[in-house]
Amino acid sequence: MKIYLAGNLRIIGFFVVLFCLSLFSPLMADDDIEECTIGVAAGSATPDGRPLIWKTRDNSSSPDVELVYNTSYDREFLELVDAGKTYAWMGVNLDGFAILNSLASDLQAGSSGFSNGSLMREALGVCGTIDEFQALLDETNVSGRKTHGNFAVLDSSGAAALYEIDGDSYWKFDAADIMTAPQGFIIRTNFALNGDGSSGSGYQRYQRSMDLISAFHSGDSLNYRSILRYQMRDFSDYDSNPVPVPFPDEWVSGRPYGYIYTDVSICRYKSIGATVIQGILSGESSGLSTMWTMLGQPAAAITVPYWPVGPTPPSANGSQTAPLCDKALQIKAKLFDYADNSRYIDSYKLLDGTGGGLWTTTFPAEDSLFQRTEKKLEQWRQKKPLSSEILAWESEAANYALGKLDSAYKIITGFARKTETHPVNDFVLMQNYPNPFNMQTRIGFTLAKPAFVHLTVYDVAGRKVDMLTSGRYAAGEHHFLWNAGRDRSLSGGIYFLRLFVDGEQKSVSVKRMLLLK
Repeated sequence: MKIYLAGNLRIIGFFVVLFCLSLFSPLMADDDIEECTIGVAAGSATPDGRPLIWKTRDNSSSPDVELVYNTSYDREFLELVDAGKTYAWMGVNLDGFAILNSLASDLQAGSSGFSNGSLMREALGVCGTIDEFQALLDETNVSGRKTHGNFAVLDSSGAAALYEIDGDSYWKFDAADIMTAPQGFIIRTNFALNGDGSSGSGYQRYQRSMDLISAFHSGDSLNYRSILRYQMRDFSDYDSNPVPVPFPDEWVSGRPYGYIYTDVSICRYKSIGATVIQGILSGESSGLSTMWTMLGQPAAAITVPYWPVGPTPPSANGSQTAPLCDKALQIKAKLFDYADNSRYIDSYKLLDGTGGGLWTTTFPAEDSLFQRTEKKLEQWRQKKPLSSEILAWESEAANYALGKLDSAYKIITGFARKTETHPVNDFVLMQNYPNPFNMQTRIGFTLAKPAFVHLTVYDVAGRKVDMLTSGRYAAGEHHFLWNAGRDRSLSGGIYFLRLFVDGEQKSVSVKRMLLLK
């Protein structure tokens, strides 16, 4: 039996390997295997003190997923599964123990015993705490396992950790240990710090996720909302740089205008589901551990809350497939419609730059579910509710999301490009990216004709904060980097970006920005 604790030398060595591999990352082969982006945060890193674990699940061979309530073990639990199959890919049980994973292809699996998915199902069924999960690992170290993965876990005590697990060994990374996790969170994709150093993958997704989660943490917004909205719907390039939506360019010459290549993004063409599991505070009911879940490709889905207290609603667990996932798959087909390469998404169907697009329907619906659920959780944490009350809201929320997805599908089905050029008349002020942002954000606008422009930032009281530029610009795209950290007097909150164009006609466009501090 072998057990190891993470050390600083391993972490330093990993970043050397990460740098070297990043030089060759565009040449890495794409495998049709389980590939995911995961993370864990201790309660000390979140604004409300509740630990989090999260996962964007990638798998190109099993797009149909559903959420099942399993009663066949000693402990009852929620699990996300491939429709009609038996492995658990993320879940939480009635005792508040939760687990999810990512493949670590650079760890050595054994030849028998639990695989990644079957180990998680077993853990959900027999473990109530992280200590009990570690005891399960100790036991199966001896007999061996077919595991090679990273496993994020939390329990009702507030503990949160990540384990790298191979066929007969494991390494524990405690999210509350400042030597292991200085900021209180840990990220993994498809490699392990204790792997072979050469056969891992997902390094671009790892770096992009580190950038995003670090920004959330710095802005005191490392919560389920930020992760679901901005991390799990994020697009980036081979250098882990953010790509704006809409994307006003050609990815490479000959590709359709506005299409984003998603193979190295967190939000990928083969992402088939996403979850943030929010733990509880001491004294709260373990049944209130919340599994915020998107069934289907995250860009095409709406998040719904679920709890481990009873059967999931039919919209999340149909007789054969889940209607929520079915509808998201239909929407995905409209988004990823470039026949020559299915890895590209049409960003103008997400946001068209003029106030339309899929997300203008799905995001407000999701925000409504967030707000209404938070009010209920606040009440339930004060007075423990009946399971029937929780399940009634769960069903109502899932049906509401399904109805909104149906409306969104009809909207996106009617979307038609007029041209393969930027859809502007005189100009377009693009939404800043990232948004929300911590200190720095990228700002851009496009002019159809030469014009004199003023680009200004205002606060919510209408006071001018910064003049980014004032002058005459040629037709085309123009980009700026606004560093809000230069002005130490600025507080976090909402700011407005105003573009005034004095061309053949005088016109104004305004975008809202959210500064996190």
